[in-house]
Amino acid sequence: MSGNDQQFKTFTLERATPTIGAYVHGLDLREEITPECRTELREAFLEHQVLFLRDQHITPDDQIEFAKVFGDPQEVSAFFPSLPEYPHIEVLESRGRAAGTDVWHSDLTWQATPNSATYLHAQEIPPCGGDTLWASMTAAYDALPENVKSVIDGLEGVHDWEKELTGVVRQGPDGEARYEETRRKYPPMTHPVVRKHPETGRKLVYVNALFTTRLTGISTQLGDSLRNMLTDLARTPEYQVRFRWEPNSLVIWDNRSTQHYAVGDYHPHYRLMHRVTLKGDRPA
Repeated sequence: MSGNDQQFKTFTLERATPTIGAYVHGLDLREEITPECRTELREAFLEHQVLFLRDQHITPDDQIEFAKVFGDPQEVSAFFPSLPEYPHIEVLESRGRAAGTDVWHSDLTWQATPNSATYLHAQEIPPCGGDTLWASMTAAYDALPENVKSVIDGLEGVHDWEKELTGVVRQGPDGEARYEETRRKYPPMTHPVVRKHPETGRKLVYVNALFTTRLTGISTQLGDSLRNMLTDLARTPEYQVRFRWEPNSLVIWDNRSTQHYAVGDYHPHYRLMHRVTLKGDRPA
């Protein structure tokens, strides 16, 4: 065990960076996850925010069962198809040009209760490229000057899916009807600019470049300036971890405290992922 490893009773944890991310060694997710292992996994997850597991030759049922360690799986969103007979597993297919994935963001922040966590399992990957990066928004908040914290604490941001995802929704013969239904179901949503993590209590920046369209309660000029500054925080390398996918890799991340960026550099090669997300709560 190296100095970068943390030995739990049920697995070994290898820290990926000093700030965010860790590799889990010694677990086969085809086997039953014991109560002790569940407790240790949750501890590691909350501390490191993103967990990486290699060589997980699991079935869709295994993926769903493992997701239940951390919460309740939710049915797929309005924008991606589900795996046949598995309404909780989204099928993500791309050739490096998927809409909105190559922008720093948290998933579904335009909903009243965005998902709390995401499980992504690699089915097919390109020969090279297609890495994913995550950024810790708790680390981003902690590093802000106190005078900036005093300005943004108490502000709210408007989150909207239409700017980036309208084209995706409108695809297909029933696209216009689907668009109108989605717009009625998911109107713009307001969330705090500074969110408190419901489990750790840590404050974090809850503004992202993909879905946060404006800040409320201040002038448009100041709001736009603050929004641009806050969305740029995810670009800071010291807050980031980068993962190179391999077949059967599984990554779990905290969608409340992180943002992610899927690098779209593998066109025209094909990538196929299975995603499970967990129900979340109203940001506060």
